[in-house]
Amino acid sequence: MRIAVISVAPVFPNYVIGGSQKILADVAVGLKRSGHDVQIWCTGTAVYSGDFEINGVTVHPDLKLRGSFPATHQVSPSQIQRTAEVLRHAANWADRVYLHADAVYLRHAIEGAEIVRSIHDFVYEEALLSTLTLPAKTTIVPSEYLKHCVEATVALSGRTSIEPVLSVTNGVRIPVGESVPKLPSNVKAREANDLILLFPHRPGLTKGTKEAMLTAVEVQHRLPSRNVRLLMPTYPAGSQLDDAAGSRDEILRTSAELGARQIVELHGWLSPNEMSGYYAAGDVTLCLGSFVESFGLVAVESVVNGTPTVCARVGALRQFDDIDGISTVAYGEIMAAAESVLAAVDLNSVVLDSGRAQITDRYDYQQMINGYESVITGKLSPARSIEVPEGESLLRLAPWCDIQGDGIYDDYTAMNEPYPNLISALGSGEGSVQVTPSLLSDTLCAEVRQAKERGVVIPVFKFE
Repeated sequence: MRIAVISVAPVFPNYVIGGSQKILADVAVGLKRSGHDVQIWCTGTAVYSGDFEINGVTVHPDLKLRGSFPATHQVSPSQIQRTAEVLRHAANWADRVYLHADAVYLRHAIEGAEIVRSIHDFVYEEALLSTLTLPAKTTIVPSEYLKHCVEATVALSGRTSIEPVLSVTNGVRIPVGESVPKLPSNVKAREANDLILLFPHRPGLTKGTKEAMLTAVEVQHRLPSRNVRLLMPTYPAGSQLDDAAGSRDEILRTSAELGARQIVELHGWLSPNEMSGYYAAGDVTLCLGSFVESFGLVAVESVVNGTPTVCARVGALRQFDDIDGISTVAYGEIMAAAESVLAAVDLNSVVLDSGRAQITDRYDYQQMINGYESVITGKLSPARSIEVPEGESLLRLAPWCDIQGDGIYDDYTAMNEPYPNLISALGSGEGSVQVTPSLLSDTLCAEVRQAKERGVVIPVFKFE
């Protein structure tokens, strides 16, 4: 089958920006190796012009879009025209169009094509508009968490139908044998008393730069005999890849303000081939931001390379609660994060081996490729109806919320609000609460009303 893979975000021959772009390359190459004719069309940049290949897959950086989030389409009318022409050419060539991290507003340019799309970060305006307004035969998401978020959001918007939303779990490459530690070239070599914390994320505030710095400072305070080092990557100079990311100077300024200037060490962006050694060179990896992760590749990639991970209980990172070598803490709880780091440093290798085995079983790389191939090339199912059962006033906890202690954490506000009576009712009702005022106490009624207004509890929808 001829498959046109289209990505608004740019693709590069030698490095990857973000987890979703890593998945794009893996899936495209996997489909190629499975015998399909695959080509990628993506946004061009000033750095790369002209076609190139990624493991045999031709990449056309011909879309005339800006390519940096969160404002991909702030371009001139002539560039929109040129992009529409490129999209039309790709759709005419292909048997099926796969929109990776769909943000293609120019649907008329690919009208008539059989479209399968994927959604990854359900935060940006592009992803929300895509699922709410733009047509596709099927939507692929990387986790059950995101599947439930997409379905609930579409239902709450008032839509009466939705395409199939299928979860194809991200896959992780498992290194053969033990990974060989290798620090970035511009970072000083490890010394005997070093404790190296890794922050392998794009340098944005919601990814947890401040939380990682504060945690590192607290760990240094508790372990004065160790030399705590927090390694952070920065984008290539002049790349203009992400307007939401902090610059090198901004990161250093923040580290100084938080008392972490002597702890933070910046290094260049790493290629996928360098990540295994990088993970292995650390003592603990930090994933402490408020960003609503749709999967959380960093957490599992770190463990399979022999380094434990400490995560905030945000978004799909909650799915790793039962994996050995990964610990989760409430977002913003710096003391708890520091305690988890100290515990992770002393983890027995048997625990990490167990975590690696769990990840190997649950997040198999080839299974991911097979899943994408099955959806993209397979029979496309019709849309489903969305219904709220008549005569019922049943509410359930929203999929973007998590009960943490006496409060409920909302991924999209990054706040934990107290709902003690509602939490008790949800517990006894197996995750839902029947809203019958005559049967509820005044305090519970008040909590339910507030939670409903804030989207903490939502109706129980049926998708048929």
